[in-house]
Amino acid sequence: MEHLTIRDHTIPYEERRSTRYRRITLSILEDRVRISAPKNVSAKQLKDLLSAKQEWILKHWLVKQDAMKGPARYIDGEQFLYRGNTIELKIIRYPRKLIRVFLEGHSLVVNLPMDLPEQDCAFNIMEALKLWYKAQARKILQDKLDEQAKRMQVSFQTFRLKEQKTRWGSCSSKGNLNLNWRIIMAPDPAMDYIVIHELAHLTHLNHSKQFWQRVAEFMPEYADWRKWFKDHGQNLRL
Repeated sequence: MEHLTIRDHTIPYEERRSTRYRRITLSILEDRVRISAPKNVSAKQLKDLLSAKQEWILKHWLVKQDAMKGPARYIDGEQFLYRGNTIELKIIRYPRKLIRVFLEGHSLVVNLPMDLPEQDCAFNIMEALKLWYKAQARKILQDKLDEQAKRMQVSFQTFRLKEQKTRWGSCSSKGNLNLNWRIIMAPDPAMDYIVIHELAHLTHLNHSKQFWQRVAEFMPEYADWRKWFKDHGQNLRL
């Protein structure tokens, strides 16, 4: 089986040819990409198609891989994202009544009360992780907003964390900013992009050419991180 390499992702693919096929089709399977084509289609045509469809393939491959992971189970050794890095959940029982969460190296440690029933662990761990992530997001994003607002010479009224399904941030006409707490799972430059994007709306409350020029002024590589969210945003979850 051959492999495609698309932006650091190695994706296995197979070719299928048959006189029954009337056109070239791409299918995203669980463990590979399949390209089906009529027998008279040349190898170069297939290579050219794969090259032209790289972004489409990567997007749908990542969606498929993420869907296969299923929901989080909140068990020892499970992996989550934090500031673009993979961290491993480490669950330790201890003789206290409160659940405690803290980062220790590459481990996210959760101290659970000794007497917490096993059937209640997953829910309580999930809620504790949310509180921890939101606390980190509140501090780190506030610092980023203050830093970038100073660079851009703008001021905002309020900043709130939100849990939005389809938006990473928003800015109102009154200068109130909302940021999705889940972006704390993204790499720092990705967070910077969202912050600069929303602060740019304080000058241009639209997505005009002038708005994007304003974003580019403070983050020339913004398009890379905009695409990063399109490709990886679905992985920012607990």
